[in-house]
Amino acid sequence: RGGRGAPPDPPDGAEKPTKKNKKVIAEWARDTVEDDWDAWSGAPVADLDDDEDVAELREKVIARRVSREGKRSKVRDEYLRPIVDPTGIYNRVGLRAEEAEERVFVEAIENQYESRESLKYAGVLVGVPLVAGFVVSRILAQPLWNYAAQLDANAFALSDSQKVEGAEAMHREEIKLRMAASLGQAPDLTDSDLRAHLHEEALAFSGEKREENKRALLNIVSDSTSAAVFFLLLVRDNSPRAILFRTIGRVFTGLSDTAKAFIIILATDTLLGYHSEEGWTAALTLMSRHYGLSAETDGLHLFVATVPVLLDSLFKYWIFVGLNKVDPAAAVTLRQMDRH
Repeated sequence: RGGRGAPPDPPDGAEKPTKKNKKVIAEWARDTVEDDWDAWSGAPVADLDDDEDVAELREKVIARRVSREGKRSKVRDEYLRPIVDPTGIYNRVGLRAEEAEERVFVEAIENQYESRESLKYAGVLVGVPLVAGFVVSRILAQPLWNYAAQLDANAFALSDSQKVEGAEAMHREEIKLRMAASLGQAPDLTDSDLRAHLHEEALAFSGEKREENKRALLNIVSDSTSAAVFFLLLVRDNSPRAILFRTIGRVFTGLSDTAKAFIIILATDTLLGYHSEEGWTAALTLMSRHYGLSAETDGLHLFVATVPVLLDSLFKYWIFVGLNKVDPAAAVTLRQMDRH
């Protein structure tokens, strides 16, 4: 690198160098290094075999990732670009082995950091809303409901559908008693005894339905609080949210094409398949009971006839526009698997 060259070897028969000559040669070498060699200004490459260098590099990478607040200035896994890409050609031809190894190591540290932060953020997204909903519903709302029930006997009254259900239950109880008396399995009941028995059954049924209405209101308060807290957390923390979504995308893209196609087919057939109508109907019925609502048949049919069709259209559009660009091989595998 700009050196003057080593001094020529002494010719045959010349005297061997003395101590004085060795001192002159040493001074010449020192002057040569100081004068002619340019100072190295490149970035130092960490020694991955040295534990101290590895720990220092890890701290620098994590500090840089924290300072970026979840954003990336470069494309992830750029050292894995295809060979036809100019950057990929440079990475394979121009990079030194030590620098390429450090890039891979830095990328592994970033992946490890993002995976850990994603798990933490996912735990917060799941745990905090659940705890908030439980605290608000059980500690705040439930005492108020109990106090309201003590003040008003008609609180949490039965709905019209529950009254119809109660009438059907009393009619079945009356028929059961008369059938048992006719078979001789129970003593004959007079009209007054029958009315008294049905009155007790009606009171028990009314109490059960009032408790169900109370639990339904608690479910509404709890789920509303949890949904509100979840939405606020998702909107507020931009950096952890970006890391979480990027980690999910990295995990999905890391799967094989067959695994991607299998997951997509499983999800779409479950939600939009031939037998999905019964699943949607059952899910909506359970949800309506959870909130104390009556599931109307016309409303269920209208929902099942519109929402799954809309989801199916959006999914096909995503495959045509998004998946074909992001992962063409997975799109081809999906078509082949779906065809059979």
